[in-house]
Amino acid sequence: MNGNRMRTAWSGLRRSAGLALMAAAALWPGLSGAQGAVAPQARIIVPTPAGGPLDVLARAMALAWHRLKGETLLVDNRPGAGGAIGTEAAVRAAADGRTLLLGSGFLATNSVLSKTPFDPQADLRPVLELSQAGMLLAVRRELPVTTLDELVELARRTPQGLNCGAPTGDLSFGCEQMREAFGAPVVAIPYPGLAPAMNALSGGQVDFLFSTYDAALPLAEGKRIRVIAHAGTSPTLPPFDTLPLLKDRWPGLDVVGFIGIFVPAKTPDEVVAALHRDLLVLMRDPQMAELMRARGSQFVSAGPEKLGQTLAERMALYRRLAPRLAAKAP
Repeated sequence: MNGNRMRTAWSGLRRSAGLALMAAAALWPGLSGAQGAVAPQARIIVPTPAGGPLDVLARAMALAWHRLKGETLLVDNRPGAGGAIGTEAAVRAAADGRTLLLGSGFLATNSVLSKTPFDPQADLRPVLELSQAGMLLAVRRELPVTTLDELVELARRTPQGLNCGAPTGDLSFGCEQMREAFGAPVVAIPYPGLAPAMNALSGGQVDFLFSTYDAALPLAEGKRIRVIAHAGTSPTLPPFDTLPLLKDRWPGLDVVGFIGIFVPAKTPDEVVAALHRDLLVLMRDPQMAELMRARGSQFVSAGPEKLGQTLAERMALYRRLAPRLAAKAP
């Protein structure tokens, strides 16, 4: 699928998410402020605002859930504190398999960068890893580099250091990894999210940053930024599939985001197993596959053990980098 089709697919899925929100409000009057509404049979907590990438994914999952099981999966947005508010709500929920958490890199960064009332490894139980996606290394269009070699050379002859956009969360750790790779100063400029960081990059206010596929694609196609490398462990989707991998130049260097489904820690084994089976079927729905491709990732179909391992690896990496990280948690 080319970039234009992916962007069109992503826009269409965002519109579908809006329709799903209105449909959910009709099915569950409590969303519109009505009193005495019957509690939903199942919900998925999204610790980010409505309309964002995780929210769009959750609403697509809710539609697929209804097709699969014939019941409503309520999307429960609990934004704030870098994902900690929604995560705590999931941790404190009944361990009956009726509350899911759509988790991502914030689970690894929260406990590393700030004090939280929960431990994601002890208080949550992994169910299914949905995706892993390497980030893209993008530079401002005015920066006189088109290759990694040129970026390294420029970094090493810039005494004050290049500026790196550092959105809150796991993407901010990419700045520190590049400082180590360059062997030269890098000044991390904190931003509250990826969207304002991308605006700063396209406006020439920072020199480089790490971006998700879907955030970088329209800006790169519009020649407002330049994407020069991929920070994943394997090539990404077109049009960035021919980019060099950072790990090939600096073994072990990766900036990878993950998404997975978690439940409260005391959820019984048999409930987790049933959820895993249902979610495997759900994620193989053709519309879900289309959404994952539009995000620049693919469903990895990894079970609880793999998701737990991914979370542990990310937390270990971030603990190593955190003491030298310039960007602070919110």
